[in-house]
Amino acid sequence: MTNEPRALKEIHDIRLRIYETTKDLTPQQRAELTSRIVHDFEKESGITFRRLEQVAQERRIVL
Repeated sequence: MTNEPRALKEIHDIRLRIYETTKDLTPQQRAELTSRIVHDFEKESGITFRRLEQVAQERRIVL
């Protein structure tokens, strides 16, 4: 027997808390919240994610 049902319940609870936190936000507010959370995670973990703006700039072709 595995703990899968308990793990799925935990995932469901987390998703429900996220929904409750973000349900009344505008898309702009949701984007700002996500950026802030990612920025905080980067500071805590030392991991840096590439931003879409960085990727677009890296792939820019000059004619």
